[in-house]
Amino acid sequence: MQVGWIGTGTMGEPMAGRLLAAGHALTVHNRTAGRTARLVERGARAAPTVAAAGGEVVITMLPAPREVMDDVLANAVPGTVVVDCSTSAPDLARHWAEEGERRGVSVLDAPVSGGPAGAKAGTLSIMVGGDASAFALVRPLLETLGTTVVHHGPPGTGQLAKLVNQTVVAGATLAACEAYALAVHGGLDIAKVLASVGLGVAGSPLLDFLWSRLAAADLEPGFKLDHLLKDLSLVHEAAGELPMPATERAGELAERIRAVYGGERGTQVLVKVAER
Repeated sequence: MQVGWIGTGTMGEPMAGRLLAAGHALTVHNRTAGRTARLVERGARAAPTVAAAGGEVVITMLPAPREVMDDVLANAVPGTVVVDCSTSAPDLARHWAEEGERRGVSVLDAPVSGGPAGAKAGTLSIMVGGDASAFALVRPLLETLGTTVVHHGPPGTGQLAKLVNQTVVAGATLAACEAYALAVHGGLDIAKVLASVGLGVAGSPLLDFLWSRLAAADLEPGFKLDHLLKDLSLVHEAAGELPMPATERAGELAERIRAVYGGERGTQVLVKVAER
């Protein structure tokens, strides 16, 4: 397919690279032009603007997609399928789907989970909301990017499923960081603890990732604290009157840590909760 790709950051670049490797023709755009260089070296065409990044399918992967998506829809030709892999509000996804329908453009919300490693390996979980026929058209592309591709229903349901995912991630990240701090505090061998815990019901790829980074004293992001807090604000918005006290507490602690260490660190910086 002819694919326009917008957003070539930590997640977007390896995802776009998988489509290139599968033989699709890519036109790529990033706000920082130099971030497209490696993809251009592999055969992609660089687009100087969002408007120039057209195709049969246009895929966005952005930390804050609102303004870019408005630009995408303003320039997409009728018949285009726009796939937003960013994480945003379900209401916003519904708005874009309605706006796309007025323009003859199908818009799918298709946020992903799996981190940079999953993006590179093509093992992402992709949660899709929107028109079923548009989903069927782009499903082969999505299956190049992920091993789990689920259509949840009408517009916005993909984003809501992702916010469910992020609710689990927030709680599990904080719990894993506190557990690591407890193991260190008690003088345990971290590798032995992970060998025990990681194969039990508490084990997960997230636990493995966080503990390996913490053991190496590596606070560089796989997932930035800023991005977690952005997602938690979306969870709060989507929950409305539904009480979510544990998630709210995780957000409060994350805000406290961001005030001291900044939001550019990886979420494993939440281990600092146990130091203060």
